[in-house]
Amino acid sequence: MDIDARLKALVRLAQSKSDPARAALEKAFDQVSKTLETESEYELLTQSLDILDVIGYRFSERAVGIIDAFIRSIEARKLRYTQAEEVLSREIERYNNAQTLVAKAIEVAVHLRYYETQPVLRILLRASDHPSERIRKKVFEGFGAVASYDLDVFYGSDRRGGIGAAPQQQIIDTLETQSDLELKTHYAATLKLLGGLLSPTIEGASWSSTAVTLSRGATPALPLVSEIRKRSVRLLRRLYALATANKEKLDAISVLNGATRTDRHAAIDDKAGEMIVRDATDVLAFYAELVPTEDLQIVQKIEHNSYWIFVHAHREEIRAAALIVEKALAAHSEYQIYRILVGFEGVFSDWATLQNADAQWDVKEKERREKASEFARSMTPESYPEWRARILVYAKTESQDLATFPVFYHFLDELAVAHPELALRLVTDDTASLSRFLIPMLHGLWDGPCRSATRVLIERWVNEARAGEEHHLFASTKLFLSTKDLDLDLLRSLLERAVEIKDVPTIRQITAVAIVRYPTAGALAPLLKQLLFRALDVLAQERDASWIYEAWFRGEARQLFAELENEETDHVLRNLRVLPKIEYHAEEVLALIAERAPESVIEFFCERINREPEEEKGIRAAEFEAVPFEFHKLQEPLSRVPNAAVQIVLAQFRSDESLFAFRGARFLHNVFPKFSGEFEAELLQLIRQGGETNYKFVVGILRSYHGEPFIHRLCKEIVKAIPDDSSLRTEVLIALETTGMVSGAFGFSEAYERKRQEVLDWLTDPDERVQEFAKWYIANLERMRDGERKRAEEDIALRKFRYGEE
Repeated sequence: MDIDARLKALVRLAQSKSDPARAALEKAFDQVSKTLETESEYELLTQSLDILDVIGYRFSERAVGIIDAFIRSIEARKLRYTQAEEVLSREIERYNNAQTLVAKAIEVAVHLRYYETQPVLRILLRASDHPSERIRKKVFEGFGAVASYDLDVFYGSDRRGGIGAAPQQQIIDTLETQSDLELKTHYAATLKLLGGLLSPTIEGASWSSTAVTLSRGATPALPLVSEIRKRSVRLLRRLYALATANKEKLDAISVLNGATRTDRHAAIDDKAGEMIVRDATDVLAFYAELVPTEDLQIVQKIEHNSYWIFVHAHREEIRAAALIVEKALAAHSEYQIYRILVGFEGVFSDWATLQNADAQWDVKEKERREKASEFARSMTPESYPEWRARILVYAKTESQDLATFPVFYHFLDELAVAHPELALRLVTDDTASLSRFLIPMLHGLWDGPCRSATRVLIERWVNEARAGEEHHLFASTKLFLSTKDLDLDLLRSLLERAVEIKDVPTIRQITAVAIVRYPTAGALAPLLKQLLFRALDVLAQERDASWIYEAWFRGEARQLFAELENEETDHVLRNLRVLPKIEYHAEEVLALIAERAPESVIEFFCERINREPEEEKGIRAAEFEAVPFEFHKLQEPLSRVPNAAVQIVLAQFRSDESLFAFRGARFLHNVFPKFSGEFEAELLQLIRQGGETNYKFVVGILRSYHGEPFIHRLCKEIVKAIPDDSSLRTEVLIALETTGMVSGAFGFSEAYERKRQEVLDWLTDPDERVQEFAKWYIANLERMRDGERKRAEEDIALRKFRYGEE
């Protein structure tokens, strides 16, 4: 019995409470237990986990113990594969390995969460810091499933006899007993679990043979749920006190905020209202305690959260608690300055009168910039020490996106303009601390009276730059995106130093400067292009073409690439060949080049196709794609040269026929998706020239058109040209019967019948070979049509049986 049939039988058997069924399940369970404990064959272990998944709930305590022992031991075993897989063992091991089995075992354990909540939770906690990102992801998905409230589990599938919040109670019981060290070790995991316990919504899903129905409602304010939420807030406060990094604190605050939210899609009853009031006021009181002493970035998040709690409050008690936080913020004088210069999440009006956050943003952004300029201009040598300390503190604000600091950037730029000597002193003395914010100050200094001293400083940075150590080549390069004047000698020095120490981000930034400054470079334009080409060639050697993502949308890039001569485009194309995939960013640039040199772009794709087998042997095999699924801009310029397109791809085909349908044929399909008359004429000419290679080339192309009727003429011509015993007859049949996307249970059956109707006139074709081929093809279609209909009917009947609908 194959594994699918066995699983189906065990599913039905597990639903029976009879003694014979119990005995059969015991036997299967013991066999699985032994296999998971001792075996090393990957396929056998996978099948055993599948069996445990369908019968494990009948032996839940033992099943969880088996899973736990399996996860602890499997990574120490040397896995074996089937004989067929051994041939490709290196490739197979990339996808089917011990970590894959651990992830699958975790998934099986999570399915037992309502039977053995605490043991499953312990398994997940132990695996939460596993080195494999894939396993950690699976674990955190498990935390979400374990902690969330499920309608059918809470109330029961018949809305009677559910287990209520018992699993959530076991979770909070387990977490509260952990030591401070354990909580620190499982910090992120604990936050994920507590977030689920504080969820304001309860969801469920019901299945039938034809549909899935999703349901949701407000988490009921039952006494046990209310107690769990209260204990969760208390544990979060304890967890916050254990945090040492701002990110940990911000994560805890984010989860705490969940205790203040209501389900906006459901009405709030009195009990739920009281529960939310208690939790929200508790959280807001905690926020108010933190405001005077916490890091300014934490204070900013507290302000942001508290304001929105105030806005969405459904009871006056919550609004009053939020206003206490606002009062504490107003008393924090240093935060008022921080909010102006850095406060990307700050609130800049009185909460009680603020009506529209969007309107406030536009107005306050202008006011913030004006105030920042005032701060910069008012600085004096006497106040410099105080401002220096403040700037260094503000510069520690953590963010993944420097675009969140526009006002702080403006302030530093204005400081360099208003007080260049102080700014130069700041940049010189505190370079490392201000490394993320050097650009605005360098920009202001370069366009001011301290340019010479700034150039000397940058030259020193260039000379001091070492591979593997922090340096400032990137900031020194980026400042030239918008300075009044260019210093090509300095740019060239930055580039060569970056090349020497393999500083790819700086080399990439050189390309951005060259592109942006090209339209206004005047006589310097040729020299800028030389810099650009040098940078692109080096990046190609480093297999990096990510500059395209920052350049493709720029008007300056459009002008530059549209004006390149044919030999100059080689630098661009050579670089873009290393892209893992040609997405719309690169296609925008390629389309500009194709307007002047379409043949070069066609050859570019053929060279990528030639490289694909090499990529499959390397580490980028999974992500490399020589030809995109479809073109958005390249179709128009490339389709103007059908002869060149066909001949260049044909030359590539002659050198390597492997996987042509997925490479070269796909490329031509992208260029000629509507199968133009000119393209058809080129292919027809190849057929008439004759030769096995030409026939195989044309058939490979036709297979990419999903059997559309417009390929019938060429298919007929090939059938007429090839011998009756040629293997290409089968290839033509495949090209004709390919369906593409279908829908509905009977989609394939209907598609095959439609194809049969489309070729009935072939039966009366003057050529006997066409007639014979048509009879064979139609018989094949009828067989597949009837087989697909039968399969669909059986599948429908089986689904109805599973869901008790028949």
